[in-house]
Amino acid sequence: MRRATHPTLTVAACALCASSLAAQERLTGYRSFTLTPVYEAWGFGDGVAQPGQFGGDPVRVERASQWSLPLGVVIPIGERWTVDVSGAYASGEVRLAGVDSARGVDAYTLAGVSDVKLRATGNFLGDNLVVTVGVNLPAGKTELDDTELAALRVLAAPALGFQTPALGAGPGGTTGLVVARQLGGWAWAAGASYELRGTYAPIAALTAGASSPDFKPGGALHLSLGADGLVGQHGMTVNVAADVYGTDRLTIKGTGGSEGRADVRLGPTLTAEWQLRMAVPRFRELALYAVERYRSRYKQGDSTVAGSSGNYLDFGVRGVVGAGRSLAVVARLDGRHQTGLDVDNTLATAAIVSGAATVGLAYERGRYALQPFVRGQLGTIDTAGERSSARALSAGVTLGARY
Repeated sequence: MRRATHPTLTVAACALCASSLAAQERLTGYRSFTLTPVYEAWGFGDGVAQPGQFGGDPVRVERASQWSLPLGVVIPIGERWTVDVSGAYASGEVRLAGVDSARGVDAYTLAGVSDVKLRATGNFLGDNLVVTVGVNLPAGKTELDDTELAALRVLAAPALGFQTPALGAGPGGTTGLVVARQLGGWAWAAGASYELRGTYAPIAALTAGASSPDFKPGGALHLSLGADGLVGQHGMTVNVAADVYGTDRLTIKGTGGSEGRADVRLGPTLTAEWQLRMAVPRFRELALYAVERYRSRYKQGDSTVAGSSGNYLDFGVRGVVGAGRSLAVVARLDGRHQTGLDVDNTLATAAIVSGAATVGLAYERGRYALQPFVRGQLGTIDTAGERSSARALSAGVTLGARY
């Protein structure tokens, strides 16, 4: 979830400080380039039980890991428009405690390039109106064999939070508006966008508890309202958002090659975000944050599906301390409590309670930036009442340049 990021427009982020961000982009006028190689690995103690498929015995997932290489480019076009392009390469592996009897393997793999996301953002009316148009270009895989699909069921689990959970989603697009103005000493912004979601959505199907990846999503409407201002000497940002979904078409594959079709309508998702940027001596930055997201139950046909609602809470603190003119130390503590979905008993809908610590450096010299980091995480995974210890280690580096 993510990573709960829409492929071409994050209205909530724009609503937080649309005017100031747009002004900064125009003042700098730089093209920017970022490359962030990251390695992430999860271990699960005695393993996480997963139900068997295609007549096979249940398996236990012992370890999941992924190398990913996200790339982003931002290009100013004239005085008002900015175009950004992003994509990634990822290679993931899921190791089992034994052999999957249905497939005859003890590991699943999934590798390839992701879709390419292209977005254009324009600023008008003195930066009080932000217009965004984006498309999802289908460069990633949308046809997976049985082993790749088994890998996706783990790598796409929201509880694990891998940086590149899936490769392809098919063609899609988003268009949206953000309107901002000053009221009562605070900057306010309201945003709305409509998303045509990709024609292939295996993650949506898996997290909905569907055994088939053939899930044709309908459109989605995203609404947000945000404010940014001062509380004493500190800065505070609040944002609320709602996602309302159209009707999806799910193809359910049965035994003997039979197929059934069902209409699925996801319930609205409500999100509240809060951040407090504290003015504290010796810190270049010190911020507290919390994000609460509630996913309501969905309907299949005319029936509401029991166990299909979930609650996702993320919170933490981030600090930056100067260690020289061009160098800073970055530290972060995060906590997560996700209830998952009871509709399914796989990692794709698992619950998690975890804590994480991240330490890194931020080095800038002229137009170049280097930001290495390491991150450790400990927690408990719950799949249909069976709990397993979970630990994660990740490391990466962000390479940036402006030109």
